[in-house]
Amino acid sequence: MTIMAMPTILLVEDDPSVAAAIMDILEEADFAVDGPHRTLSEGAAALADRLPAGAVLDIRLGRQDAGLIADDLDAYGVPYLFCSGAGGGSIAAAHPQAPVVAKEAVAARLVTALRRIMH
Repeated sequence: MTIMAMPTILLVEDDPSVAAAIMDILEEADFAVDGPHRTLSEGAAALADRLPAGAVLDIRLGRQDAGLIADDLDAYGVPYLFCSGAGGGSIAAAHPQAPVVAKEAVAARLVTALRRIMH
């Protein structure tokens, strides 16, 4: 019997309560979660350490944004989506292939959107 490894999702989210909710949703959908990473540097270091099967990125990370991580994911061919409470803005416009899931809709849309971009 072959045991399939759960795909790992990189989670970069600076709000602890949102990160906890996203982790629960991902784990219930049989994903392994790398994170949550709260800062741009933590997320970039995690990505440099191991390529995930996909990623969920908060657009705003304190005073920074996730644009550099999105650029790296593009370079590696790793699918990702943005999770945002304030719309996509210029970061989403710079990465039009990445869906934007509103934080208030994360429970209803996250897994479906993630599975769609990973296949």
